[in-house]
Amino acid sequence: MIGLLRGRIVETAADSVVLDTGGVGYVVFCHLRTLAALHEQRRDEVSLHVHTSVSDDAIRLYGFTSRDELRFFQLLIGVERIGPKAALGILARAEMHTMVRAIRSGDAKLVATVPGVGPKTAERVVLELRGKLDALTLPEEPAPAASRESDAISAAVAGLVGLGFREPEARSAISAVAGDSDDGDVTALVGRALRRLDTAGAR
Repeated sequence: MIGLLRGRIVETAADSVVLDTGGVGYVVFCHLRTLAALHEQRRDEVSLHVHTSVSDDAIRLYGFTSRDELRFFQLLIGVERIGPKAALGILARAEMHTMVRAIRSGDAKLVATVPGVGPKTAERVVLELRGKLDALTLPEEPAPAASRESDAISAAVAGLVGLGFREPEARSAISAVAGDSDDGDVTALVGRALRRLDTAGAR
């Protein structure tokens, strides 16, 4: 079972990176906020806390920049109807401290905005996890709104780069649509940017 990987990023995709560790390339699935952070560190050695998922047809690795985020992911996939993809979506939806505080307070609305997670499943997440998150270490104060917006934009740009767009092109598209919404939804930002890029390409 792999619990930690340290190496250099040699390839990125929309939902994963290839991490070169001692000459072996590991495909590690990550959410968009992690991809954004790794994109900024792509020339440096990075460390990822890893959850190893073993099924009949594959072994998949899921990577996180902190042990607490890994623990949060593991708690999420322990909830009925929350698989790894949905758990990554929840982690990408907002800063970890924002999501954890929402669950602790019994507010399922933020969880319910994650694609593929309906209101009933969101309520289940809150019901099962609100008493299990006390051990997670969170910042005392939430990040300023400007920082959250910057994080969302960086994550969205990294997502487009992972899809094969050049960084200047991706940054331009994200900047053009970032003002359409103030909620910091990375997935929505990427979706609007892709529609803009598709429209531009069709001209």
